[in-house]
Amino acid sequence: MDKITFKGSIVNGRSRHVELYVPGRNELPAAPTDWPLKLCPGSLNIKINSNGYPDEFKNRDLAETVKSLDSALFKAAFEIKQNQFGNNLLTPTNAIPNRGDAQVWKSTLKANNKSISCWVLRRYGSGLAWELEVVSDLNIRNEYGFSIDKDCPCEIELFGKWENT
Repeated sequence: MDKITFKGSIVNGRSRHVELYVPGRNELPAAPTDWPLKLCPGSLNIKINSNGYPDEFKNRDLAETVKSLDSALFKAAFEIKQNQFGNNLLTPTNAIPNRGDAQVWKSTLKANNKSISCWVLRRYGSGLAWELEVVSDLNIRNEYGFSIDKDCPCEIELFGKWENT
């Protein structure tokens, strides 16, 4: 298992992810056993600092943007197909036939001296270039007291496997 670490801040989200239904473990045969049965609506957004990208991105000639994860060179724990979501407005195109499918990495969020188990969900073709979306069965912002009015510095570790390139 490999790990990549991003450095950034917990920021106020766009309030659009709450409209996306992310299926729980019983609805996803390919999901690992620790994927939640039911996810909290919405996501926690982590805005990545300009100097907060993993060294592995440079070592592999990947652009310093979260869109580089769309290359699928850092394999996720599993994927969710576009049609398995509810209200997924990202749909396949000729240019991006897997647009709207998502990669999901087991993750650890480190902020305010806390280490929080969670998941990072990245949909292929997402317009978010500088933010990672964290999902969980908990409302992480409320559960751990992260302010909606003030950005909070953090690190987010993603666990996966690098493809040989």
